[in-house]
Amino acid sequence: MVERLGIGSERFHAALELTDGRIGARANRGRTLSDAKIEAIIWGLGHDNAVVRRCCLEFLDQHPSAAAVPSIVRCLDDPVPRVRWHAVHALICDVCKPGVQYADHAILERIRALASADPSAKVRRQAQWGLDQLGDRQ
Repeated sequence: MVERLGIGSERFHAALELTDGRIGARANRGRTLSDAKIEAIIWGLGHDNAVVRRCCLEFLDQHPSAAAVPSIVRCLDDPVPRVRWHAVHALICDVCKPGVQYADHAILERIRALASADPSAKVRRQAQWGLDQLGDRQ
């Protein structure tokens, strides 16, 4: 199912299957998925296709899982800026994860580094936005 996220004509139907028939952040926000689906989505973070990695980060933002955090953190080093952007978002944004905070000291250090030195201006802005959301003043 996760493999199908990399095929444009199959992405929508794969997303429906992965999210139990709901599409979009508003419909999925904070909903729990089965352990098998979460494991499959975590597996997708290491996929060769950047679109698959990005889609999986979007799902993990909407369906948070502490088990995914180490894999999301690895995505902060992804060669594709859009994947790094979504990794920052998945770690920081609390709209889909009220009361859950994944950004510990080490993760904040990584995000600070992206905010100051990422080659992509969009990633730098997203990282700074995330730090601002947390009230980070370092």
